[in-house]
Amino acid sequence: MIRLLHRDRAGNVRKNVPLAELSRLLRLRGGLIWLDLAGESPEVCEPILRQAFGFHPLAIDDALQESHIPKLDDWGDYLYLAIHAIRYDAASDPALTTHEFDAFLGADYLVTHHDDPLPDVDRVWDRADRDDRYIASGADHLYYALADEIILGYLRSVEAVDETIERFEDAVFARPTPTVLEQVFSLKRGLLQLRRIVGPQREVFNKLARDDFGVIDKRDRA
Repeated sequence: MIRLLHRDRAGNVRKNVPLAELSRLLRLRGGLIWLDLAGESPEVCEPILRQAFGFHPLAIDDALQESHIPKLDDWGDYLYLAIHAIRYDAASDPALTTHEFDAFLGADYLVTHHDDPLPDVDRVWDRADRDDRYIASGADHLYYALADEIILGYLRSVEAVDETIERFEDAVFARPTPTVLEQVFSLKRGLLQLRRIVGPQREVFNKLARDDFGVIDKRDRA
């Protein structure tokens, strides 16, 4: 799914703008473009990122081909950022999964890319035309809103994990079964993956808050 949102300098917001208008909109200044590439193949995304935006091939490869721990690369006119959303489903194996969320952040545009559907992103998309605060303050503030929603998802998932652990404890002392043991190991695998990404992800946000990036307004660092 490809979604394109544009807010012009007068504050008028258009959603689901045809992709054919992207090049024209990029030539305009003072507005905001948000392009969301969700579940699209590299063959579809690569020409858009290379031709319309002129992103460096290495940055494009990072977003489309490689799976990363959270990272931030400064390409001068834009930042490439990779963070992870998490999902918890007690019935899945592993129960706790991480999902990469890539972004190219420029002065007046934000391009987001994710292979899996992310409800956190959908919520911000749905709110964008109802609450102007999400997009009126620029692309850097929009990225903050998305990251904030993703981190709220961490809190919801951790609460669900706590409840599951309590059930495991009750089951172990009452009537342990092989199924319970399998579920414990499944959760452990997910928690180990979460541990691997939390430290680097925290450092990404530390850099955004303290370093001097041209596309991050000083007022938005905090």
